[in-house]
Amino acid sequence: MKGNFFYNRLGSKVIYYRKKNCLSQEQLSLLANIDRTYLARIEEGKANPSVKVLNKVSRIFKIKLSVLLEGV
Repeated sequence: MKGNFFYNRLGSKVIYYRKKNCLSQEQLSLLANIDRTYLARIEEGKANPSVKVLNKVSRIFKIKLSVLLEGV
């Protein structure tokens, strides 16, 4: 599916910023108030996260949502 490339790239960016901020999946999921398994699915490119969820994640990374989505 063509859409999977988008979600795979998005997941890679979430992983990159999570590791850059020295956060585990558990820590990020607690801060963003989302389930850890849902975060894992986002990182694997298997979930379709809402803008609201992505905004929560980007705020934790202290970046703009547009930066998270840039190049995806």
